[in-house]
Amino acid sequence: MAVRLLPSPLCPLLGRCAVMPLRPDNIICFRREFAAGLNNPREGRALHHRYVLILALGAGATVYVDDRTIRLEAGEGLLIFPFQFHDYSHPARENINWLFFTFDLIDAGSQQLLRYRPFRATDSVRRLAAELIEAYLQPAEEDLTSLLLALLLARVRQAPATHLSSNAAPSPPGLMMQVNHLVQRRNEIRTVHAIAQSLGISESHLRARFRASCGVSVCQHLRRLRLERASGLLRLTTNSVTEISDRCGFSSIYSFSRSFHDAFGVSPRSYRTLGFQIPMHTARDPFRRRSGLGAVKPFHVSRLAGNSNGKV
Repeated sequence: MAVRLLPSPLCPLLGRCAVMPLRPDNIICFRREFAAGLNNPREGRALHHRYVLILALGAGATVYVDDRTIRLEAGEGLLIFPFQFHDYSHPARENINWLFFTFDLIDAGSQQLLRYRPFRATDSVRRLAAELIEAYLQPAEEDLTSLLLALLLARVRQAPATHLSSNAAPSPPGLMMQVNHLVQRRNEIRTVHAIAQSLGISESHLRARFRASCGVSVCQHLRRLRLERASGLLRLTTNSVTEISDRCGFSSIYSFSRSFHDAFGVSPRSYRTLGFQIPMHTARDPFRRRSGLGAVKPFHVSRLAGNSNGKV
């Protein structure tokens, strides 16, 4: 046992000081038993301000994150960061059994190595996930739930990567996250002037700060947000191209079709037909260089612990 390796302390009053980041907060745990519930609600690619920790237990599926295509197999996991576009397709079967832990986290520096990095759900990861679910289901255990999730994230950082992305993007600058949050939470904010007003700065100052910190103009970034949402609506809804153009804030169907073709290399109608065959990272995206919860079903946590081979 490791306990036999413990040395005598040089000073019994001076020990290791923890460097503990702020703990996860506002935690939600839920399960998706069937693949049909992954893209729910069907409002296009998901975009929000929370982290999403995924553990794929029963079967694999493809996760589209920003311009990446990541295949998650059974027994693997992935951490999605705030304001990363994401949706799901190509499940291995309808019964998937995936766990989701969504949360807020102010200090995200320690998580950056997990960006676009699928990991193996080791035995220790599964055991901690089981303990976390047990605490989450108990009333008045918010502190324990937060501590267990922080420990789970630490174990995930230690878990071996299943495959690495060779073109991982830098973390989104703080100003970009503020802009994304405004656009996502308040659909009426669609112009640079409206965003500047909401942030309490001048329009010229916003333009200068955004380009300096993010490497693209704020107008280019807003256009990408609209196009990302449009691509999800094309794949996940039956709305007409004209309706999608209006919902995403384009001035005309012509403007929408031209912008979409410039970004993806095909027309919106062709993308609807071939969308799942056109990975986001191969589309002609001019910005790439820079840049729903349902009911919670009962889940027996004993099915998690001690089983890292992907079987449930």
